[in-house]
Amino acid sequence: MAYQIVVLVRQVPDLNAARINHSTGEIQFSGQMVINSFDDYAIEEAIRLKEAHGGEITVVSAGPAGAKDAIVRALAMGADKGVLVNIDGADKLDALALAGVLAEAVKPLSPDIILCGQMSDDFGAGEVGPAVAVALGIAQVSSATLVTANGSTLTILRDTEDGKQQVSVDTPVLIMAMTGLNEPRYPSLKGIMAAKKKPVESVAPPAVPASQTTWSAPFTQERDAAGVLVQDVPAAEAAKQLVAWLKEKKLA
Repeated sequence: MAYQIVVLVRQVPDLNAARINHSTGEIQFSGQMVINSFDDYAIEEAIRLKEAHGGEITVVSAGPAGAKDAIVRALAMGADKGVLVNIDGADKLDALALAGVLAEAVKPLSPDIILCGQMSDDFGAGEVGPAVAVALGIAQVSSATLVTANGSTLTILRDTEDGKQQVSVDTPVLIMAMTGLNEPRYPSLKGIMAAKKKPVESVAPPAVPASQTTWSAPFTQERDAAGVLVQDVPAAEAAKQLVAWLKEKKLA
Protein backbone atom coordinates (compact mmCIF):
# COMPACT_ATOMS: atom_id res chain seq x y z
CA MET A 1 0.00 0.00 0.00
CA ALA A 2 1.38 3.35 -1.05
CA TYR A 3 0.97 6.09 1.54
CA GLN A 4 0.22 9.76 1.34
CA ILE A 5 2.57 11.09 4.01
CA VAL A 6 2.76 14.57 5.53
CA VAL A 7 5.70 15.68 7.66
CA LEU A 8 5.31 18.73 9.89
CA VAL A 9 8.57 20.62 10.32
CA ARG A 10 9.54 23.66 12.34
CA GLN A 11 12.41 26.10 12.03
CA VAL A 12 13.98 27.00 15.37
CA PRO A 13 16.90 29.13 16.59
CA ASP A 14 20.25 27.36 16.53
CA LEU A 15 20.70 26.59 20.22
CA ASN A 16 24.38 25.77 19.65
CA ALA A 17 24.92 29.43 18.79
CA ALA A 18 22.97 30.79 21.79
CA ARG A 19 24.80 32.82 24.40
CA ILE A 20 23.87 33.98 27.91
CA ASN A 21 24.23 37.60 28.95
CA HIS A 22 25.43 37.02 32.50
CA SER A 23 24.70 40.59 33.58
CA THR A 24 20.99 40.32 32.70
CA GLY A 25 20.41 36.56 32.62
CA GLU A 26 18.89 36.84 29.14
CA ILE A 27 19.54 34.26 26.44
CA GLN A 28 20.79 35.82 23.23
CA PHE A 29 20.25 34.01 19.95
CA SER A 30 22.53 34.52 16.96
CA GLY A 31 19.69 34.82 14.47
CA GLN A 32 20.79 31.62 12.76
CA MET A 33 17.83 29.29 12.18
CA VAL A 34 17.91 25.51 11.71
CA ILE A 35 15.41 22.69 11.34
CA ASN A 36 14.14 21.27 14.62
CA SER A 37 16.28 18.25 15.52
CA PHE A 38 13.35 15.92 16.30
CA ASP A 39 11.86 16.70 12.88
CA ASP A 40 14.87 15.07 11.19
CA TYR A 41 13.70 11.72 12.61
CA ALA A 42 10.19 12.34 11.27
CA ILE A 43 11.52 13.15 7.79
CA GLU A 44 13.76 10.10 7.75
CA GLU A 45 10.92 7.81 8.80
CA ALA A 46 8.68 9.22 6.08
CA ILE A 47 11.36 8.53 3.48
CA ARG A 48 11.85 4.98 4.73
CA LEU A 49 8.12 4.30 4.56
CA LYS A 50 8.02 5.65 1.01
CA GLU A 51 11.05 3.57 -0.01
CA ALA A 52 9.45 0.41 1.39
CA HIS A 53 5.85 0.92 0.31
CA GLY A 54 5.71 3.75 -2.22
CA GLY A 55 3.72 6.95 -1.98
CA GLU A 56 4.36 10.67 -1.73
CA ILE A 57 5.79 12.91 0.99
CA THR A 58 4.60 16.49 1.52
CA VAL A 59 6.44 18.67 4.01
CA VAL A 60 4.37 21.36 5.73
CA SER A 61 5.70 24.24 7.80
CA ALA A 62 4.24 27.47 9.18
CA GLY A 63 6.46 30.51 9.48
CA PRO A 64 8.03 33.46 7.66
CA ALA A 65 9.62 33.20 4.22
CA GLY A 66 12.87 31.96 5.76
CA ALA A 67 11.13 28.83 7.03
CA LYS A 68 11.27 27.58 3.44
CA ASP A 69 14.87 26.58 4.20
CA ALA A 70 13.61 23.86 6.57
CA ILE A 71 11.30 22.54 3.84
CA VAL A 72 14.10 22.57 1.26
CA ARG A 73 16.32 20.53 3.59
CA ALA A 74 13.57 17.90 3.84
CA LEU A 75 13.24 17.91 0.05
CA ALA A 76 16.99 17.41 -0.26
CA MET A 77 16.74 14.41 2.07
CA GLY A 78 14.10 12.84 -0.19
CA ALA A 79 10.65 14.39 0.34
CA ASP A 80 8.64 15.22 -2.80
CA LYS A 81 7.05 18.64 -2.28
CA GLY A 82 6.42 21.29 0.33
CA VAL A 83 3.79 23.69 1.60
CA LEU A 84 4.75 26.85 3.47
CA VAL A 85 2.02 28.63 5.41
CA ASN A 86 3.25 32.21 5.50
CA ILE A 87 3.01 33.56 9.05
CA ASP A 88 5.34 36.17 10.44
CA GLY A 89 5.85 35.58 14.14
CA ALA A 90 4.62 31.99 14.11
CA ASP A 91 6.70 31.42 17.24
CA LYS A 92 4.43 33.87 19.04
CA LEU A 93 1.41 31.58 18.54
CA ASP A 94 0.55 29.13 21.29
CA ALA A 95 0.30 25.41 20.52
CA LEU A 96 -3.46 25.43 19.96
CA ALA A 97 -3.39 28.35 17.52
CA LEU A 98 -0.44 26.94 15.58
CA ALA A 99 -2.04 23.50 15.43
CA GLY A 100 -5.20 25.01 13.96
CA VAL A 101 -3.19 26.68 11.20
CA LEU A 102 -1.30 23.48 10.40
CA ALA A 103 -4.44 21.35 10.44
CA GLU A 104 -6.10 23.60 7.85
CA ALA A 105 -3.06 23.24 5.59
CA VAL A 106 -2.89 19.45 6.03
CA LYS A 107 -6.60 18.67 5.63
CA PRO A 108 -6.76 19.05 1.81
CA LEU A 109 -3.81 16.65 1.44
CA SER A 110 -5.83 13.74 2.94
CA PRO A 111 -2.75 12.03 4.39
CA ASP A 112 -2.65 8.44 5.58
CA ILE A 113 0.26 9.20 7.90
CA ILE A 114 1.37 12.45 9.50
CA LEU A 115 4.82 12.52 11.10
CA CYS A 116 6.26 15.23 13.33
CA GLY A 117 8.94 15.59 15.95
CA GLN A 118 8.17 14.63 19.54
CA MET A 119 8.84 18.23 20.60
CA SER A 120 10.54 21.41 19.45
CA ASP A 121 14.05 22.37 20.52
CA ASP A 122 13.02 25.87 21.59
CA PHE A 123 9.84 25.36 23.65
CA GLY A 124 9.89 21.60 24.16
CA ALA A 125 6.19 21.37 24.98
CA GLY A 126 5.24 18.54 22.62
CA GLU A 127 1.70 19.91 22.32
CA VAL A 128 1.33 20.87 18.64
CA GLY A 129 1.27 17.31 17.26
CA PRO A 130 -1.55 16.06 19.52
CA ALA A 131 -3.52 19.27 18.90
CA VAL A 132 -3.24 18.78 15.12
CA ALA A 133 -4.51 15.21 15.50
CA VAL A 134 -7.49 16.40 17.55
CA ALA A 135 -8.27 19.12 15.00
CA LEU A 136 -8.25 16.53 12.21
CA GLY A 137 -10.13 13.92 14.25
CA ILE A 138 -7.50 11.21 13.82
CA ALA A 139 -5.49 8.92 16.11
CA GLN A 140 -2.15 10.02 17.53
CA VAL A 141 0.81 8.07 18.92
CA SER A 142 3.69 9.80 20.72
CA SER A 143 7.31 8.85 21.51
CA ALA A 144 7.62 6.46 18.56
CA THR A 145 10.88 4.51 18.38
CA LEU A 146 9.86 1.90 15.77
CA VAL A 147 7.20 1.94 13.04
CA THR A 148 6.16 -1.17 11.11
CA ALA A 149 3.60 -0.73 8.34
CA ASN A 150 1.27 -3.43 7.03
CA GLY A 151 -1.33 -1.92 4.74
CA SER A 152 -3.68 0.35 6.65
CA THR A 153 -2.43 -0.94 10.02
CA LEU A 154 0.73 0.34 11.69
CA THR A 155 2.48 -1.29 14.62
CA ILE A 156 4.38 1.26 16.67
CA LEU A 157 6.84 0.77 19.50
CA ARG A 158 6.92 3.74 21.85
CA ASP A 159 8.93 4.85 24.85
CA THR A 160 7.14 5.09 28.18
CA GLU A 161 8.25 5.94 31.70
CA ASP A 162 8.18 2.24 32.56
CA GLY A 163 9.91 0.94 29.42
CA LYS A 164 8.42 0.16 26.01
CA GLN A 165 4.86 -0.16 24.76
CA GLN A 166 3.63 -1.64 21.49
CA VAL A 167 0.45 -0.30 19.93
CA SER A 168 -1.44 -1.03 16.71
CA VAL A 169 -3.33 1.71 14.96
CA ASP A 170 -5.18 2.14 11.68
CA THR A 171 -4.55 5.00 9.31
CA PRO A 172 -5.00 7.92 9.24
CA VAL A 173 -2.71 8.55 12.18
CA LEU A 174 -0.29 11.17 13.47
CA ILE A 175 3.03 9.81 14.78
CA MET A 176 5.46 11.80 16.92
CA ALA A 177 9.05 10.78 16.24
CA MET A 178 11.42 10.22 19.16
CA THR A 179 15.20 9.99 19.15
CA GLY A 180 16.19 6.42 18.38
CA LEU A 181 13.46 5.95 15.78
CA ASN A 182 16.12 5.91 13.06
CA GLU A 183 19.38 7.52 11.99
CA PRO A 184 18.51 10.57 9.85
CA ARG A 185 20.45 10.79 6.60
CA TYR A 186 22.34 13.87 5.49
CA PRO A 187 21.22 15.53 2.26
CA SER A 188 23.46 14.38 -0.59
CA LEU A 189 24.76 16.72 -3.29
CA LYS A 190 22.41 15.00 -5.74
CA GLY A 191 19.52 15.51 -3.31
CA ILE A 192 20.39 19.18 -2.80
CA MET A 193 20.40 19.79 -6.56
CA ALA A 194 17.13 17.86 -7.01
CA ALA A 195 15.46 19.87 -4.22
CA LYS A 196 15.80 23.03 -6.32
CA LYS A 197 13.37 21.57 -8.84
CA LYS A 198 10.81 20.27 -6.37
CA PRO A 199 7.67 22.37 -5.85
CA VAL A 200 7.13 24.41 -2.69
CA GLU A 201 3.70 26.01 -2.52
CA SER A 202 3.40 29.19 -0.49
CA VAL A 203 -0.08 29.73 0.93
CA ALA A 204 -1.74 32.39 3.03
CA PRO A 205 -2.90 31.23 6.45
CA PRO A 206 -6.57 31.00 7.38
CA ALA A 207 -7.89 33.34 10.02
CA VAL A 208 -5.33 32.77 12.76
CA PRO A 209 -7.01 32.31 16.15
CA ALA A 210 -5.76 34.44 19.01
CA SER A 211 -3.29 32.81 21.34
CA GLN A 212 -4.64 32.02 24.78
CA THR A 213 -1.20 31.70 26.35
CA THR A 214 1.56 34.28 26.68
CA TRP A 215 5.11 33.83 27.89
CA SER A 216 8.18 35.88 28.62
CA ALA A 217 11.57 35.66 26.95
CA PRO A 218 13.75 32.85 28.36
CA PHE A 219 16.26 33.78 31.04
CA THR A 220 18.64 32.09 33.44
CA GLN A 221 17.93 32.13 37.15
CA GLU A 222 20.33 33.81 39.52
CA ARG A 223 22.43 31.36 41.46
CA ASP A 224 21.63 31.60 45.14
CA ALA A 225 24.20 29.87 47.30
CA ALA A 226 24.96 30.28 51.00
CA GLY A 227 27.72 28.81 53.12
CA VAL A 228 30.46 29.32 55.67
CA LEU A 229 33.92 30.18 54.41
CA VAL A 230 36.82 29.12 56.62
CA GLN A 231 40.12 30.68 55.75
CA ASP A 232 43.35 31.99 57.27
CA VAL A 233 43.35 29.29 59.98
CA PRO A 234 45.52 26.17 60.36
CA ALA A 235 44.21 23.02 58.71
CA ALA A 236 43.63 21.30 62.07
CA GLU A 237 41.50 24.20 63.31
CA ALA A 238 39.57 24.29 60.01
CA ALA A 239 38.85 20.56 60.38
CA LYS A 240 37.55 21.11 63.94
CA GLN A 241 35.24 23.87 62.73
CA LEU A 242 33.94 21.63 59.93
CA VAL A 243 33.20 18.78 62.35
CA ALA A 244 31.45 21.18 64.73
CA TRP A 245 29.32 22.52 61.88
CA LEU A 246 28.38 19.01 60.72
CA LYS A 247 27.34 18.08 64.26
CA GLU A 248 25.32 21.29 64.60
CA LYS A 249 23.44 20.42 61.42
CA LYS A 250 23.09 16.82 62.62
CA LEU A 251 25.00 15.59 59.58
CA ALA A 252 27.63 13.75 61.60
